Amino acid sequence: MKDLSGRLHQLRVDANNCAVMAMSATDPNKRELLKRLADELAIEALELEQVVKSQTGHVGSNEQYDAFSKPALDPPMPVRRKPLASS
Repeated sequence: MKDLSGRLHQLRVDANNCAVMAMSATDPNKRELLKRLADELAIEALELEQVVKSQTGHVGSNEQYDAFSKPALDPPMPVRRKPLASS
């Protein structure tokens, strides 16, 4: 069961990471791909959470995870480059 709880945690982390990358992606195709991947991973996490609950009666943590909430991390700020000096 510990293995399933670890896998559940990893799915949640991966879904969150994909959502953060999707928000910071500049290419619309990559943004959509990462968003879909985040959604799929979040759905898998919810399904695995149901399996863990049915086998143990509780989830690995004290709080229920909201897979569809916004990621806890803000997207990275864009890097501002100094203009090149004219020669």
